[in-house]
Amino acid sequence: MSSPASPNRPPPPAINAHDAPRDPFDTPLFHRLLGLIEKQNDTIDEQKKTLSEHGTKLDALVNDARKDDLPYDEEQDPIGNEQLWSGVYEIASAKMKEEAEEWKGLMDVSLVFIAIFLAVLTAFLVPAAQALNPSPGIRTPSNSTSSPPPLPPQSDQNVCAFYYLSLIMAMCNAVLCVLGRQWVGKLLSRPSGKTHRERTMRYEARKKLAYGWIKPLVAVLYWSLLFSIGLFIAGLLYQLRNLSISFDQTTPVLETTWGLGIVLAAMLIATIAATTIHAIRFESSPFEGILSGFVVKIVRRSEKRWKWINKYRVSVDWNSLKGGGALFKTYMEIIAEANDPKLLDRVAPSFSYFAWVKCGEGAMETLERAYNRLMASDTSTRVRETVRAQISRFAKICREDPWLVRDELGKNDLSNFLHDRYSLPSQFPAWATIASFSKNNRDLHDIGALPVDKCIAQILCTYDQNRQLGYRRQIFEAAVHHCRSLLAQGNEDDVVRILSHVVRLSFVRSYMRAPDLWFNVSNDFLTFLVRDSRAEILIHVNEFLEDPPSNVNHYHVFHILFALLYPEPARPLGIDLSPVIAFVTHRLHQSFWAQISDSLVLYLGECDLSALSDPTAVLQLLQLCVDPDSLDEDGNRLLTTEETRTRARDILNTLQAQGIPLPPSCPSFPSLSRDGALPNDPLFAEMSSKSPPAMIELQAVQSWDGPSRRLSTSSVHIEMATLKQ
Repeated sequence: MSSPASPNRPPPPAINAHDAPRDPFDTPLFHRLLGLIEKQNDTIDEQKKTLSEHGTKLDALVNDARKDDLPYDEEQDPIGNEQLWSGVYEIASAKMKEEAEEWKGLMDVSLVFIAIFLAVLTAFLVPAAQALNPSPGIRTPSNSTSSPPPLPPQSDQNVCAFYYLSLIMAMCNAVLCVLGRQWVGKLLSRPSGKTHRERTMRYEARKKLAYGWIKPLVAVLYWSLLFSIGLFIAGLLYQLRNLSISFDQTTPVLETTWGLGIVLAAMLIATIAATTIHAIRFESSPFEGILSGFVVKIVRRSEKRWKWINKYRVSVDWNSLKGGGALFKTYMEIIAEANDPKLLDRVAPSFSYFAWVKCGEGAMETLERAYNRLMASDTSTRVRETVRAQISRFAKICREDPWLVRDELGKNDLSNFLHDRYSLPSQFPAWATIASFSKNNRDLHDIGALPVDKCIAQILCTYDQNRQLGYRRQIFEAAVHHCRSLLAQGNEDDVVRILSHVVRLSFVRSYMRAPDLWFNVSNDFLTFLVRDSRAEILIHVNEFLEDPPSNVNHYHVFHILFALLYPEPARPLGIDLSPVIAFVTHRLHQSFWAQISDSLVLYLGECDLSALSDPTAVLQLLQLCVDPDSLDEDGNRLLTTEETRTRARDILNTLQAQGIPLPPSCPSFPSLSRDGALPNDPLFAEMSSKSPPAMIELQAVQSWDGPSRRLSTSSVHIEMATLKQ
């Protein structure tokens, strides 16, 4: 029951569906905004598609504009490419057409000359033939039973024989010319075949067969025409001779004409013989002809045995060689003889070193001829770039499938061929990959897989290994030369970037162990190499020379020392440089002596000499500097500056004043006498008189062993103990 005090509340109103809470986003404005966003998304998708299409078209335009400077794409199947064989067929037919035109021109000239010659010959032949018939006045009646007319004179018969033989040979020559023109026309016709490869192989087979017949035919036409003319001239001279002696008196004019004709004919024969002999004697003779070539072939084959033909007819089975060796060999030979540079644009993509290795039937000479033709100045830039790019493509195959090329590259023929044909620096990795197939060069295979800068850096350090290495001198020289060129062009940042991939000390060790280079490394490059860490590198070289390997290159060590000690010498006073000093004194070189000796003498003047481990080498260095007649290993005078000589003499005087005895120079050095006697130097005699017995004994041992003997550690300790006593 409700409380009486509580007021009466009205009942809650009924809830209407229209009065329910509404979604604030469910508004016409928001729906309109969603529609605009959807339209914007559709527009963006269309723009993206349009931009993508425009980008593709722009790339196509760029590639089309640069296509003449870019290499062709690599052909996956060089042997089966129909476009390749289409160009090869045109090259082969163009070459054959030139030779055929030459043959047809010779035959046409022969026909014209024969026509004129026959007219002249007939004019002489008719009177000669009439002279054989009896005179009409002495002919007997037709019904007479008398004997036939007597024989004509022998001279008249001989004249007719000459003329008739000349006429017959000239007419046979004309018939052969007509037949030859027909055969040459058949040679130029398109052979049957379904593909250009089949047509090319059939065409080459037809050409080889035609060479065996048409070339000899041309020779026959040439010599038969000459022989016909020779018979006519012989008959003419013979007739003239008979005419000159047919009178009761001599005929000086006729005999002189006959003699002059004989002389001219003899000179002509002698000229032909001399030119033929010249062509046989000299291979590059300009008089080379058919006769000389025939004689040369006979001479070359005189010791060979002839073999009979097994079958009368040999069919052309162009598809029987499945390995493709004959196909690729034909391709290379035709390319090497191509005359039209435009056709090379169609065949260049199929030029492949891997195909040459895989076929295995091509000679290196053929490959070189084809390469030189493709790289000739009349070919397009795109053809040359394609041929250059084939080296990198071949190296990629060598890295991925080395077993396919190991045998061929192990012969070094292809490696030597590619040596001068790398496009550097971009093809340093390819060079390293191909060189890795040589003996003891396996480590270069991994270097060939690196980027260009890292590859060059690793090549620079390639001799820093304690094992037997294969031949890699050329690629090392090329890497050093590349760095020198960059530095000479002012591209120091590029050199720094290359050297940043390796430790510079590794390159220093590699350089000191590398064989002699074919060029002298400029001092600027080595100075740039060591400019930021002279002291560190000098300490490392000093440790390296304490126990140098057997393959150390002394000349290269002097290069490094020269860069370290000149013009800004690194002289770490707290380091014992006795190994460096001993190396300099035992391997004297005039080219480096002045600068290196100056720096080392400065070092000796500032350091504690008693702390050095090899006082003998130190004293030898000082004596070489003081002695103006010191010579290097080649007998050249060591050029020491006066300042250095004075400073070295002061150090020697200081040692003498301190009572430190000095060992004499070794007798085999040029400053000593040849018989091993001690030099007649008052200073030396005074120092020797103060030497203790132990030092004198040590000097005697050194004098007997010569300069190549290095003091052992025990000997140095004995000497130092004697000095302290």
